[in-house]
Amino acid sequence: MKLLERYILRRAAVFSAASLAALVLVVWVVQVLQRVDLVRSTLGAVGDILWIALMLLPDLTAGVLPFAVLIGSIQALNGLNTDSERSVISAAGASQFLVAKPIILLGLVAAALVLFNSNILGPASSKAFQNGVRSINANAISLFLTPGRFERVQDGVVISVADMRGPVIQGLFLADSRDPATDVNYFAQEASIVDLNGESFLVLKNGQLHRKPVNDDAISVIEFQTYAFDLADLRPVSTRDWIRMSERSTGELTNPDPSDPLYQANPNRFIEELALRWSDWLYPIAFALWAAAVAGPPRTNRQGTGPTMVIGLGGALILKALGFVSLSLVEANTALVPLVFALPLVSAISSTILLARNVNVVESRFVSSISEAISNFAAALRRRSFGGARHTGRTA
Repeated sequence: MKLLERYILRRAAVFSAASLAALVLVVWVVQVLQRVDLVRSTLGAVGDILWIALMLLPDLTAGVLPFAVLIGSIQALNGLNTDSERSVISAAGASQFLVAKPIILLGLVAAALVLFNSNILGPASSKAFQNGVRSINANAISLFLTPGRFERVQDGVVISVADMRGPVIQGLFLADSRDPATDVNYFAQEASIVDLNGESFLVLKNGQLHRKPVNDDAISVIEFQTYAFDLADLRPVSTRDWIRMSERSTGELTNPDPSDPLYQANPNRFIEELALRWSDWLYPIAFALWAAAVAGPPRTNRQGTGPTMVIGLGGALILKALGFVSLSLVEANTALVPLVFALPLVSAISSTILLARNVNVVESRFVSSISEAISNFAAALRRRSFGGARHTGRTA
């Protein structure tokens, strides 16, 4: 790698690392604060919550890494233009791809990290996180519930028991008001905490479920013989989905057990999860190429750096949103799986074509027309606002 390429790569990597740290810290703090109620559940959870919070980091990092690469690359390329270094590089006869090469390399490194997390580290950390939460909730129920008292074990979840004998509970009442539209109450003659495949579940036996809409006095009553709750979040286990899709290894997804109840009920969920894990790594590459296409061309100091960041982030957000939409459609129609991969690939190819043709995205006719339309709209709003203010003043 040439000295110039190493210089650009070093700057882009530093900016990307700083952006990654900031994004991960913000998202991580939000996620941890949402689970502070775990600490109130049991005195022993204070130490465990730190470990559980750390288990959130791999998936959070992989989720924001493409955007960190995009932001860091645009900042690095904007810095070259601000310092007039990009103009000198262009005057020396260097091509667009010489500047884009270190950015693409950074995207490839990020893609490898995302691929490793999606298929190896991510499922393991997700499993460890859910098991840690299950353990805390199991301890809160089996050790700290007092017979005859109503205890709030989570926000919106209240449990009361008549008697407890180890993991066996007699006369359980559980009120769940987390859904703003419906209140659900569970009554069971007996309940127990069951360990299955190293995970804990609360199983209710011989009881009733009372469901009441908040805006309606009608109550529906359902009797059941067995009803299971996942202790990770105390939500009902549907179709015996004992293990979440995010906790399953890629090997389990590619070669599912034919007797798995979830696979029998909805095999498309396995395909959807695989499509997610095998397409996520394409986004850092697509974002890196897009950053090089948007911020790579030389500009004068009079041209601000704001438009490149706005266009870069706007395009990335649109692409990621389309990716989420296409992925959500896979469960209903697996024929749309190619679309999940096509979106980032088409984006990467389009950015490569823009680089090859030396197209200045910021100064293109399409972007200029949008900017002009926005400017005209803002000017019209100002004229209307100031005109109304003058009219009000004359009336007074």
